[in-house]
Amino acid sequence: MNDKVSVIIPCYNQALFLEEALQSVLDQTHTNWECLIIDDGSTDSSKDIALNWCALDSRFRYIFQANAGLSGARNTGLKLAEGDYIQFLDGDDKIHRQKFELQLQDLKEVSISVGDYFSFLDGTENTVAPNKYLTPFVSEESFVTQIILDWEYRLSIPCHAILFERKLQLENAIYFNISLPNHEDWVFWVQLFYHANKIKNNSNVLAYYRIRKESMSTNYPAMRQGFLESTEILLRYFQTKNERALIRALMVKKREIKYKNKTPIFKKFKARMIAKIIHLYQYVKSN
Repeated sequence: MNDKVSVIIPCYNQALFLEEALQSVLDQTHTNWECLIIDDGSTDSSKDIALNWCALDSRFRYIFQANAGLSGARNTGLKLAEGDYIQFLDGDDKIHRQKFELQLQDLKEVSISVGDYFSFLDGTENTVAPNKYLTPFVSEESFVTQIILDWEYRLSIPCHAILFERKLQLENAIYFNISLPNHEDWVFWVQLFYHANKIKNNSNVLAYYRIRKESMSTNYPAMRQGFLESTEILLRYFQTKNERALIRALMVKKREIKYKNKTPIFKKFKARMIAKIIHLYQYVKSN
C-alpha cells in the first residue's frame, strides 16, 4: 500500500481562511497526499486562491461545482479521491503538520484513527475556546454505541480529527446524506464506525478547530429537528441489519433529544439503558 492520503476540502466563500488550511496540508511531514479543493459555488476569491496553490504544487486539485451544500461537496470529494485514506478538512480549519504521519501509524492496526483537537476563537489562536465536550475520544471497545448515545452531550468529533481507510467507506457505500439540514456528519460517522473492525484514539493534538463569531449563534429548534431526522435515518439503517442493541440505543437517543435530558428520572433511565445496551451489543458482536 502506498499510504496515499486524499484530503477533501469543501469550500464556500472562505477566501479569508483557505490559505491557512492549504498551508497546513502542504506542511505535512508525510508527503504522499492529494488535496481536492471542492469549490461549492463560491462568489469570493476562493477560486483564484485555489488555482494559485494548484500552480504551486500539482498535488492540489481544484474542482468547481454549483452550490450543493457541505454534504454535496464532501461527497464529490469522496467520489474523486484516489488515495488509500481519507482526510476531511473544512476551508477555515487547520491540521497539525505531523497528523498524517502519526495517524498512519495507528492505521497499520485499525481502520479509523481519532485524534485530539484544539479549538480556538477566530483571531485568538492561542486561546482555547470554551468547549462543552470533554473529549473527542470514544471507547475502543464499545465505540458504536457510545458515538450514538453520547454525541453532542459528552462527545463530538470534528471531521478533521479523524483519518480513516478509504476502502471502509467504499466497500460499504457510505456517503453524506444531502437531505439533512444538519447532523449529517453524525450519521456518516455512526455508519462508518459501525463497519470498522477497530478504532484507535491518538492523544496528540492533531486538528485545530476555528470557532467564528458568526457561527456561535445557533438556531436550536432547527438543530434539534435535524438531529431527530438524523436519528430516524439511522433507525431505518440498523433495522435493515436487525441490530437490536443499536436500535435500542437510537430510541434512547431520540427520547433524549426530545426532552433534552433535563429530568432526574430520565437521567437514571438512560444510565441503566446504556449499561444494558453496551452489554447486549458486545455480546452479539462476540458471538
